[in-house]
Order: sequence, then C-alpha cells, then structure tokens
Amino acid sequence: MKTEFSTKLQAAGVNATAYAAKLPAGQTSVIILNKDAVADVEVELDFGSGMSGMVETETLRGPALDSREAHITTSTKTDSLKQGKCSVVVSRATALRLTLT
Repeated sequence: MKTEFSTKLQAAGVNATAYAAKLPAGQTSVIILNKDAVADVEVELDFGSGMSGMVETETLRGPALDSREAHITTSTKTDSLKQGKCSVVVSRATALRLTLT
C-alpha cells in the first residue's frame, strides 16, 4: 500500500508521505505525514469495500518539520469506515496515525 498510496499523493502535487503496516494484533495502521508548512491535505483511505470497523486517530506534532521529536495526541473521536473508506484532513506540518480496529 505504501508505494501506490505515496505515488498518488506525490503525483497530485502534495508534499506528503504515507506508510501502512499490519500490527502484531492484526489491525491495519496508516501514518500520513503532511510535510507542507502551509497547506492542509485531505486524504481518502480505501481499505476495500468488504472492510468494516472503527478508525482510531492519533495526531503527531513536532516543534519543527525537521524535528525528530514528536508529541502524540489521541483523538477522543472515533470514526467508522463507510463502504471501506475513511476521509481525513491532515493539518499542515503534522501527521496522523489511523488504526483500523
């Protein structure tokens, strides 16, 4: 998923990168890094039409775009997949970690 998704982001002129992983407990987790200092990016994730479940969101912020330090905030809001899809807005100079549960 990383290669295909990252390619689509960059082809659209977006300064963002996405990484996907299957966690040891079986959940799918996606991290989207918005490296643009000015613009937010709206992303629609498609996990497949047969997928269902809840999506937990964590926001990662650092003191600067090139920082190796991050502060993680867990959202109090959880979303559910709609026909296997989830739409999110990644604020400028932040990252989101979405975990399908």
